[in-house]
Amino acid sequence: MKLSTHSLKLFTLLVVGLGVAVHCHGADAPSKKKHAKIVPNRRHPTALRKLEGFLPAEKPYRNELITRIDAIHNPSYEKWIDTAWAAMLIKQGIVPAEQAPKVAEVLLSNWNSKFSGSYYGGFARAQRSVVKKYGNKVGGNVCIARTSPPARQTMPVRHKLLREICVIHDFQQALLDLAEKHTESVMPGYTHIRHAQPTTFGHYLVSVHDPIARSMRIVEESYQQMNLNELGCGALAGTSWNIDRDLVSTYLGMEGLVENSNDAVSYSDGFLVVVASLTNVMNITSRLALDLNYWSTPEFGFIDFDYHGPSFMMPNKSSNQAHLEIVRVSAARMLGYLANSAAMGMRAPHADMCEMLHMQDGPIRALDEIDWAIRPMIEQLYGVTVFKEQMLAGAREGYSCATELTNQIVRDYGIDYRTAHKIVHDFVILSKSENTPASQSRAEVLDTAAEAVVGKKLAMTDAKLRKLLDPVHFVAVTKSRGGVAPEEVARMITQRRMKLQEDRARHLKRVEVLENAQRRLLADLKAVRDFTRGESAQR
Repeated sequence: MKLSTHSLKLFTLLVVGLGVAVHCHGADAPSKKKHAKIVPNRRHPTALRKLEGFLPAEKPYRNELITRIDAIHNPSYEKWIDTAWAAMLIKQGIVPAEQAPKVAEVLLSNWNSKFSGSYYGGFARAQRSVVKKYGNKVGGNVCIARTSPPARQTMPVRHKLLREICVIHDFQQALLDLAEKHTESVMPGYTHIRHAQPTTFGHYLVSVHDPIARSMRIVEESYQQMNLNELGCGALAGTSWNIDRDLVSTYLGMEGLVENSNDAVSYSDGFLVVVASLTNVMNITSRLALDLNYWSTPEFGFIDFDYHGPSFMMPNKSSNQAHLEIVRVSAARMLGYLANSAAMGMRAPHADMCEMLHMQDGPIRALDEIDWAIRPMIEQLYGVTVFKEQMLAGAREGYSCATELTNQIVRDYGIDYRTAHKIVHDFVILSKSENTPASQSRAEVLDTAAEAVVGKKLAMTDAKLRKLLDPVHFVAVTKSRGGVAPEEVARMITQRRMKLQEDRARHLKRVEVLENAQRRLLADLKAVRDFTRGESAQR
C-alpha cells in the first residue's frame, strides 16, 4: 500500500516525537544527577516534546577497554586470518625462504589498508595481492592447505562477545553502586505479587546482580568456545603439509584447537553456548525491568528516572519508561535467537555444510540485542531517584513483619513455631477486621488470639508488639547470611565488588593476549621482510 505524502509526514513526526532510545556512560558513573531537559520539537506545530540527550548518538557509550578491543579488530577478520596463516607457512618453510620476504612485504603493506567486499570478498585477498605484485610463483602458495570457512564464523562473534562482556561488567557495577547507596532503604518485599516481608532496595539489587554474575561464568566459557582455532582442518581430513596449527592459534590469540578436523569443519556447539548464556543474562534483566517499571508508577511511587517518554496523544503523560518495556521485548527476541542457533545445526549432517556458515547468525544478533537493551539500563540505574519515605510507608502497610513476631513468641514463651504461627495468623486476621494498621496494633488483640489457641494470654506490651511489627526493626535483626540486614548487604556488596574486579582483570588479560598476538605476528613478518633488506645492505 502506498502512503500519501501527508501520512508519511505524520509517521515521521510520530517517530521523532516518541524517540526513546537512551544514551549510556559505561564504567564512568555520573558524579552528579542529570535531569532531562524538555525542549520543543520544532518539526511539529504543537511542540511535541523530545528529551534532550535521549539519542545514543548524542552521548556515546564510553569504555576504554572496548576502544582497545575495536582497535585490535580494525584490520578485518579475513586479513588477520590470512596473514596469520601465511606467516605460519613462512615459518614452516612451506612458502620457500627466497619468496618469504616478498610475501611478508605485501602482507605488511596490506595490514592497515582498507577494502570492501562481500562475505567471501576478503577470502584469499592476501594471496591475490601477492600474486598481483609478484605472480603465482611467489603468491600461489599463500593459502595452501586452507579452506574458506574456519575462523570466519567465530572471530566476529568473539569480537562482539569481548565488547559485550565489558558492557555487562559495567551493568554489574551499576547495580552494586546503586545497592551500596540503599542498604538501609526499607521497602516491601513481595512473593506472589503480594506483600511478604520487608527488604531493602539494596538487598533487592544484589539479588539481581548475583544471577547475572553466575550467568557470566557461562558467558566467559562461551568466549573460550569462540576462541578455539579451527584452521588447519583442511576440507575435513587435515593435510599432508607440515603445518603448525598451534602457531596459527598463537598468531590469532586463540586458546586452543578444535583438534579433530571433521569436528572443526562442522563446529556448532559453541555458538549455542553463547546465545544460551546471553539469554540467561537477559532473563533476569527483563525481570528487573518489569519491577522497576511497576515501582516507577504513581500507584507505587517508589522510584523515578531522569528520562521520560511522552505520549503522542495524551498530553498528561510524561513519565513513560519505554526502555524498560523494550528490555522485555529484547528478552523475548533472545528466545528466537536461541531457537535459531539450536535449529541451525540440528538437522545438518555432521560435516561441512552451508548451515555452518550461518551458525554465527544467532549469536551476532543476540549480542546486538543485549547490547541495545543493557547499555541504556546502565544509565537508567545511575539516573534513578529513590523515594525512601514512600518505600518505607509501603513496607509499613499490612503485617509483613508477622514472621518476626512469631519468632519472638517462640523465643519468649516456649511455644513451638507452628502454634505461634496460628496465634499470629489469627491476630492478623482480627486486626485487619478492625482496620488496625500494624503501627497501631494492640496487645489485647494478640492475647485474644493466644487465649483461643493455647488458653492463656501472652501479656506482651503494645510498645514491644509494635516494635516487632516495624519493618525497620525487622530489617535490622534479620542478620542471617544473605539476609536483609544493612551490614550483611554491605558485606555482600564488598565481596561482589572484589569478584567483579577479578572478572575485569581476567577480561583485560584476554584483550592483552590478542594485542600481544598481533604484535608477535607483525614482528615475525617484519623480521622476515627486513632480513633480506639487511643482507642487501651488507652487500
